[in-house]
Amino acid sequence: MKRFLNTLIVLVSLGLCAVCVVQWVREDRLRGHISDLVKKLEAENALRIDGERKIAEYAKEIERLTALRAEVEAKLLVVTEELNATRNDSAARGITLALFLAERAEMQGKLAVYESAVGKSSTALKEHNSAVAAQNDAIAKQNAMLKTLTSERDAAITKLNARTQEFNELVEKYNKLTKSR
Repeated sequence: MKRFLNTLIVLVSLGLCAVCVVQWVREDRLRGHISDLVKKLEAENALRIDGERKIAEYAKEIERLTALRAEVEAKLLVVTEELNATRNDSAARGITLALFLAERAEMQGKLAVYESAVGKSSTALKEHNSAVAAQNDAIAKQNAMLKTLTSERDAAITKLNARTQEFNELVEKYNKLTKSR
């Protein structure tokens, strides 16, 4: 009888060892999954930070182009006023306006070039803003997935802890029974 109990204790101990090994393997797999998710999150955060940096650069470029446009418009107003004054003066003096009209056409050509540059920059900025908005949506979705996975992991660990506590109580009861015999 004593030999049977010793054999039974050895078998139960081996069974508990197997359960521990299975738990360790599962915990290792979960830790690996969590570390993969953390790496993905860090990569996405780096992309988000880079996107925000680019947004700041584009905002500075827009401000520069806006200031340049305002400067060109101010110069155009000055040139237009000078042209009007020259027209009035040349009509009084009888000077041809061909030279002044050529200068005006040249200035208008330059203005058209500046306006097209500002328009292209604005379009590029809108495209970039939409790309950043899409990246932010992707980050929000992945954060939600990470929270879901974390809650599932916590639930699994809670169940595992409860089961382990039950096994420990069972072992304590078994130990008390074997001591009393």
